[in-house]
Amino acid sequence: HNKLAQVFFVMRLLLLAGACAVGDHSGDTDPVCCDTNGFITLLKGPEERGVPLKQWRQLVDQWRTEQRSVSNYSGEAYEDPAVNWTRTTYVQPQVLLWDRFLYDQERHQWTVHKFLDDLQRRYGGVDSVMLWPSYPNMGIDNRNQWDLWRAVPGGLGALARVTREFQAAGVRVLWGYQPWEQHLRPEGEPAWTTLAKLLNQTGADGFNGDTMDTMPYEFWQAGIQSGHKIVGEMEGGGYPHAKGWPTDRTFHSLNWDTIGWGYYHYGSGADNITDVFWNEPGIDRAKWLDPRGRRQTHVCDRWAEDRHDAMQFAHFNGVGYESWEDVWGIWMHFSARDGEALRRLQPVWKWLGGIELTQGYDDWRPYAEEVSPAGKVTGIYASRWVHGRHCAWTVVNRGKVPQSFSIRTSNTNCSGRFWDLFSGSEVSPASLTLGAEGYAAYYMASEAAPGLEQLLATMRQLTERPLETYSKQWSPQPQEMEDPGTPPPSSTAPEGMVEIPRTKYLFQTGGREIEGGCDVTEDFGTGNCCPGSHICPGDPLCDDQCAFPGADDRGIDVQYWWDSRPKRFHSAELDVGPFFIDKTVVTKGDYAAYLSASGYKPRDSTNFLRDWEGGRPRSGDEDRPVTWVSLRDAREYCRYFGKRLPHAYEWQLAAQGTDGRQYPWGNDMEWDRIPPVQRNGTEVVLPKVLQHRTSDSIFNVSDTVGVVWQLTDVFHDPHTRGVVVKGSSNFNPILSGDFPALPQVGNWYFPPARKLTQHNRILLMDESIDRAGTVGFRCVASHPEGAPGPRHVHDAAVSYLI
Repeated sequence: HNKLAQVFFVMRLLLLAGACAVGDHSGDTDPVCCDTNGFITLLKGPEERGVPLKQWRQLVDQWRTEQRSVSNYSGEAYEDPAVNWTRTTYVQPQVLLWDRFLYDQERHQWTVHKFLDDLQRRYGGVDSVMLWPSYPNMGIDNRNQWDLWRAVPGGLGALARVTREFQAAGVRVLWGYQPWEQHLRPEGEPAWTTLAKLLNQTGADGFNGDTMDTMPYEFWQAGIQSGHKIVGEMEGGGYPHAKGWPTDRTFHSLNWDTIGWGYYHYGSGADNITDVFWNEPGIDRAKWLDPRGRRQTHVCDRWAEDRHDAMQFAHFNGVGYESWEDVWGIWMHFSARDGEALRRLQPVWKWLGGIELTQGYDDWRPYAEEVSPAGKVTGIYASRWVHGRHCAWTVVNRGKVPQSFSIRTSNTNCSGRFWDLFSGSEVSPASLTLGAEGYAAYYMASEAAPGLEQLLATMRQLTERPLETYSKQWSPQPQEMEDPGTPPPSSTAPEGMVEIPRTKYLFQTGGREIEGGCDVTEDFGTGNCCPGSHICPGDPLCDDQCAFPGADDRGIDVQYWWDSRPKRFHSAELDVGPFFIDKTVVTKGDYAAYLSASGYKPRDSTNFLRDWEGGRPRSGDEDRPVTWVSLRDAREYCRYFGKRLPHAYEWQLAAQGTDGRQYPWGNDMEWDRIPPVQRNGTEVVLPKVLQHRTSDSIFNVSDTVGVVWQLTDVFHDPHTRGVVVKGSSNFNPILSGDFPALPQVGNWYFPPARKLTQHNRILLMDESIDRAGTVGFRCVASHPEGAPGPRHVHDAAVSYLI
């Protein structure tokens, strides 16, 4: 589509839109899915718009006047002490609760201070965090998002303690909320009611609305009714979209919504994953709407290897940054240079905001005329900020070479002494320099504001080493495969097990994760990469999710020993076997007998065998797969019987044979060979084993596809631990587009992996939350002629193909 035509069309519709509606949304026109990017979040600058600066100022002032009227905007929430702390929360990471720096999986302890100390060391710390326990795991069974919060180690009581620890360190706490999650276990009340109650119960400060454009009034009202006003930070930033719900079509929600994310890029690069930014920074629409600029935005560019574009745009706009690194288990870490840049930016941002220059100002003058030379020729762009008799300039160099410039303060109403806030020294505005892709800030006043001397001293120390001497190098975080153990060999096949002969086996498998890049040129027939765009619900691609195409160089999925980095597709010819594998998965009856014989007790019994009654399987369930067991529960079962969990390549060989087929029976899906797929999450019932024998493999291994997810290899890096699961269960929900959700560009629930060349990965935290109602296992036993551990592959591996 023509993006320029789109933005003008959106702006015309916004001028016609009325104030938002709240309450009953049953009669609302269904919204249309949209992208939230620079065309929605930013007003283009004069160069990008192609108009003289004077005319541009008239246009954006007119836009603000019109939008304030159309949106019935008052900005009253910015005066509310319960929520206006958002004005100076500049740096916030999205934090996945399974990050091993926040939760120690070996000691089973929350480690808030370790987490914060690491961020302080690497980029200067944070002001708030947004916690997240759901996607990409959510939808593997019918637990709703609230069930996942309740299931974290220690439950809601632990979350309350974690929240207090963050807040005692001066860090506010938000929860991630997914409006599209409406087809799992029903909660029995509106989502805003549950959310407000749980935030109140744990003391958290607010929530982030995943995929939401604006904050419906229902959420604000629910906080008031619970006696705990809550901040709403929408992923869509609060920026209207003409085709959303009525509440999404104007800025009216900014009367109670004080903060948001900002996607300031205008599209993706050739790799279809790196965000691309205009050379000239645009101005944040929501911040410009408020004459005093009290709106806070966290600029987000989650897949950036080089973060300077987004941080420069934030600096120019006087807003903050989303310092997200653990992106769905992919470690998108800061480079040394970007981390150092953010460390230096933070004291400046907080001081300027605290004295009401970039927050609560009298005037903001983007593209300040007194800064010269400036613009696309030099790459120098500056904003002037004024409050009373105090002035400041935030300046960026968008170019790749150092630049000299001046600030003609005589052309302004600013006077007094002039300080370079980054060097921590008094300088002349007539002779200034800024390094390539650099940041600067200057302050001018006759009488210095409180805290200036302390800031200057801090900055002198921080900037002693030039920023350009720090490395911009970035590389994915390596992973290690864990040793599953090597039990003593069995001379003959143990009861209920099948012998798999030694084989030169071409192992090919691809991860089913939705995000993180999918290179179709590396695919060997999985069909994992989306063939085109699609909108959910409604499109057939929503029924069997696919991955967004893009460069696979960020570290998605896992890293086998032959892989140069974590990546989606894995291919190697391996010398595997012989070994024994269970003919079918472990059943509830099997597990009950094991408990009786072994006396096994889990360390944490939360959700352990959750669907049993009185310590026994329900009558008639004995032949169904055992679920609601953790990785440790499964490993201990196998170990008790002298076995272990299989490697993914052992499991796949047993299910596939040696001809590379996609299913146990051939290369085409035949739905009558597997149990019917369940979409409704009210109650999920797994099938009994050995009921679909036409899907047996050539080795007579049963129940490999569509019955229950099955545990295999475990991988970890310093921040993430995950287990590869194969085979899929019979549960595959589809997200909702009903209010307050919007239609989506994909079905965000845990994707199935029905092809034998597919797998998925469960991100692990601890037993209470890891146990799931659709995840089971089978065991492997050692053969006297089998390969040694830890990989259980003979040294004579033939080749590693990709």
